[in-house]
Amino acid sequence: MRRTGASVLFAPALDSKKLFIIMIIVAVTLTIDSEIGTISDMIPEQLSSYGGIAGFVAMWVIFVVTQYYILAYIKKSNKESRLKARYLNLMHRIVTIAQFVLAGIIGLVILQMFIAYEYNTAMLYAAISISYGLWIVTLGLLARAFISWYRLSNKNLMVLILAVSMIAYVINGVLGVVNYINLLAQHKSVIKSTDVAVFPTFSLATVGDIILSTYQIASIIAYILTWIGTVMLLRPYIKKLGRIKFWAVMAAAMVYYLISFPLFTLGYFNPSENVDAMTNILITSMSSVIVGIIFGAAFLSVARTLQTGSNVRNFMIIAAYGFVLFYIAGSAIVSQASYPPYGLAALSFTGLSCYLIYSGLYFSAVSVSQDMALRQTIKNSVMKESKLLDRIGSAQMEKELQGRVLTVAKKASNIMEEETGIEAPMTEEDMNDYLELVIKEVQKKS
Repeated sequence: MRRTGASVLFAPALDSKKLFIIMIIVAVTLTIDSEIGTISDMIPEQLSSYGGIAGFVAMWVIFVVTQYYILAYIKKSNKESRLKARYLNLMHRIVTIAQFVLAGIIGLVILQMFIAYEYNTAMLYAAISISYGLWIVTLGLLARAFISWYRLSNKNLMVLILAVSMIAYVINGVLGVVNYINLLAQHKSVIKSTDVAVFPTFSLATVGDIILSTYQIASIIAYILTWIGTVMLLRPYIKKLGRIKFWAVMAAAMVYYLISFPLFTLGYFNPSENVDAMTNILITSMSSVIVGIIFGAAFLSVARTLQTGSNVRNFMIIAAYGFVLFYIAGSAIVSQASYPPYGLAALSFTGLSCYLIYSGLYFSAVSVSQDMALRQTIKNSVMKESKLLDRIGSAQMEKELQGRVLTVAKKASNIMEEETGIEAPMTEEDMNDYLELVIKEVQKKS
């Protein structure tokens, strides 16, 4: 009997509903872990207590179990979809190995705390480097794929915007590594149970200010471009979802993200002068989490309007989960070096979330592009047959036109599927509906 890998063996039991439950567990766990990390300097005694350590261990267990099933689901989905993306299989192996190395790093931190009541910050350096390294490489490959695709797709604006947004995220990731490693370097090499978490300032004065400012600007640019690209990507499905619902969700994502940082900068949420410092910090730090959820909700809402089991539906679901986890994990920090290091599990999910975005966003964009290309093919075919339209006076003649155009569209659909491994997002019924719409438009003009 042929042996199968453990991930493939358990993957069939994990359907989309179970995956949704797992993602909720992951999102809630990482949010709690990240938020505790942001206020760790205010609750040192609670964190170093038996309850605090037990909570950290629980985060680690959830991290290990959930990432195993997520990776298994992605591998199974990619295999069933017959995706033809360069580096996809290699990237899956790299991400899998890296994620379990990160799980091992957190396990070593726990072991050190149990044995010596301390841990070495080298573990935090390693976790930051691996997590952000995956961030940079994965989104870098996605940016490269979009740029290459842009050249071959008649310079599609949506593809260009998504490519530039990924480049901005890569820059953001590079500057994030420099920022957090420099901050962590200001701590002792060994953190003991009696130590209190400290959020240090950048140690490189002017250079540090430039890096931090550039990091924040790159983050904002990446977000705005991703927002625009997401709107363009999901635009063909707005009618199915509902215009009011769609724009309400996307507008909320833009407003909440752009207003939270200025309010904090202007002093409305100033921890040093406000007695409700902890509440203000939590409210501000939750902005990224809420934005991720809103982004994810937009993709999930559109996915639910598509045919169950279709590739484009699965891709959009994966992209949705990727954005949710990316914004949660990306907001986690460990440079405060608390005991235990809350925020480490959330940070360690950064690379996996980027891989989800890579798998979901790229193939969602390919599917939507195919949809647009098919619509253009149908429109061009109708225009070529416009002489026949002038003579249409019966249902039979119109049926003859539909047969000709649909034959051309189906042929184009098959070619696209062979080239990308992605089935056409438009069903025959969708093609017929769009064809009728184009015929009516041409008849009105004539």
